[in-house]
Amino acid sequence: MKKNSAEKKAPNVGEFMGVAGVRLSEVSFSFNQDSDTNQSDDIGQEIEITTQDSGGGVYIVIKTDRWAMDVDDIDKFCETLKKIVKIPEE
Repeated sequence: MKKNSAEKKAPNVGEFMGVAGVRLSEVSFSFNQDSDTNQSDDIGQEIEITTQDSGGGVYIVIKTDRWAMDVDDIDKFCETLKKIVKIPEE
């Protein structure tokens, strides 16, 4: 069943997972992959995606020293970011 936009808004304090006074304010994911062929060292690559909300709505923060991807993977990556941003709303 698809939720309408009124049902997908961010929860108010005390509404998250049915626990009074609890609000999910941040979600963090860390991804890693092998080094790419243009990288001079072989330490791999890591990217951290964190959601934050200072009261105006959820947004993402991306932290990485290097994260390479093929052009064909950009849309998939963006779709994944959209799903991560929606986690505090669910």
